[in-house]
Amino acid sequence: MPHAKTLIVLVILALSSAVSLSADPSATSVGLGFSFGAAFPRGSTADIPSADGQPSFNWGFYVNIPLISTFHITPSSELYKFNTQNATDVDLAFKFIVPLGDFDIYAGLSPGLTTVADVLAPHVGLLGGAAFRLISNLDAFVQAKYNILFEGSRNMGVFHLNAGILFAF
Repeated sequence: MPHAKTLIVLVILALSSAVSLSADPSATSVGLGFSFGAAFPRGSTADIPSADGQPSFNWGFYVNIPLISTFHITPSSELYKFNTQNATDVDLAFKFIVPLGDFDIYAGLSPGLTTVADVLAPHVGLLGGAAFRLISNLDAFVQAKYNILFEGSRNMGVFHLNAGILFAF
């Protein structure tokens, strides 16, 4: 199974490279952001302890890469806890944007990898949110995301509720 996980990482990297090479230079600027919020993990497996009903602080960094004004890719990393174990998500979100002036709403798909203790598990998630302009190159956002982790014979879920800022270059 380690070869399958390596293959997943390579496919995500290849896809992000291919998509970024076809980027529309007239789209909005690339940005770097920080987010914070809460994560609500659910479920357990033999390798990951139960985390039902135990929210944890969630924070992370992300890069927003607009390919066109209505489609962005957003690599990110988020840190939180599964019970007492540290967890890290690395995602490559594909966001579909509805621009409304200085306010945008978006929805998307978020495949990636989650690591908890010594376990590395692929995941896929759905996300939705809204972003609004604070000043010329600084945006704020709120986002909800639900990831399904595929570890062993059981699937686990993590609901993320975040807010953050984005500095556009």
